[in-house]
Amino acid sequence: MKLLIYHWTAYLQYDISEICKEKNISFCTFQWRFADKHRDEKFSKWFSDTIQTGEYDALLSVNYYPVLSDACMEKGLKYIAWCYDNPLNVERIEETLGNPVNYVFLFDKIQFLQYAKKGFETVYHLPLGVNRTRLMKLKVKDGDYAKYAAEVSFVGNLYQSLLHELMEPMDDYTKGYLKALMNVQSQIYGEYIFDKTISEELIDNINKQYLKQNPDTRLRLSKPALTFAMASEITRNERLILLNLCGKRFDTKFYSYDDSTLIKNVTKCRSVDYVREMPLVFACSKVSLNPSLRIIQTGIPLRAFDIMGAGGFLISNYQEELVEYYENGTDMVIYESMGDAIEKIQFYLNHEDIRCKIAENGRKKTLEEHSLQECMEKIFKAAELA
Repeated sequence: MKLLIYHWTAYLQYDISEICKEKNISFCTFQWRFADKHRDEKFSKWFSDTIQTGEYDALLSVNYYPVLSDACMEKGLKYIAWCYDNPLNVERIEETLGNPVNYVFLFDKIQFLQYAKKGFETVYHLPLGVNRTRLMKLKVKDGDYAKYAAEVSFVGNLYQSLLHELMEPMDDYTKGYLKALMNVQSQIYGEYIFDKTISEELIDNINKQYLKQNPDTRLRLSKPALTFAMASEITRNERLILLNLCGKRFDTKFYSYDDSTLIKNVTKCRSVDYVREMPLVFACSKVSLNPSLRIIQTGIPLRAFDIMGAGGFLISNYQEELVEYYENGTDMVIYESMGDAIEKIQFYLNHEDIRCKIAENGRKKTLEEHSLQECMEKIFKAAELA
């Protein structure tokens, strides 16, 4: 087997290459800054002129790119898109998603089902995982503890939402309705209400309001854009609240390129390298937080696997697939509210033996049952490359 891999700064990129070497899979990589995810004439010409039919068995990319799918269609080359983002942030995705050369792997079951119910046979559900070989070699030194130790840590971003800008031209009734929906959603884990409560009729009405405010505007709001902005705003608020609550009570570190003055009593650290430093943060922290992006409806975010795979103690909001594949209170811990999160963090900080056993169980299950090595085997089998 020989793969052509599109390379960009994705978290999975390094591990995919390393696992290909581990499995003796021949591969070549290329980089390209696309002018547009759908159409890039310079790339299409380069691909057509450079890539020879039969030279590769498949093209693989982290996340889905319509321009890559179309290029593979022209060559008759299989296209594997291994997605760790949700949503995929690809407008008009359904125009190309059904290309018969596609094998698109989604980690969120609901996202997969939405496309499968529309008749797309090119999508597959596949939870993410960790590079078992890399994390089994993880060694924590005394100097690492001195640098990364904390009672509580969070590695992630705050999400800058465009919601306020999107809502500015709306009338008071619409603003009130959306704020009420967000208030309800922020109090519910395990149920995503926006799909059912935001109709296309509402979106049409909002766009009419935009035109009324400015007849020359080119802004046209879509349902995915609005729901993502709302989910991002809820996630941002939750992360700010959780970090501030932890900062008041525990030795808390926040690793991110975001720097918010709204976060108090927390040690703010620079973002860390995914491969070399992030596992040490989780291994050296007593508790690692995982407040998920709210638009991820059922899937397990990559960060949850990262924490457990490094031997960290994971405390997370409820995700349907997380409790499907792991046992709450045995492999990791679920919180049901901000107050519940703080109480549970305090409990497990006070009971080191229980906390360490849960972290040990989570690491064992992750390395044995949720490795990227196994994911790649499933991908190649589905694409009939195994």
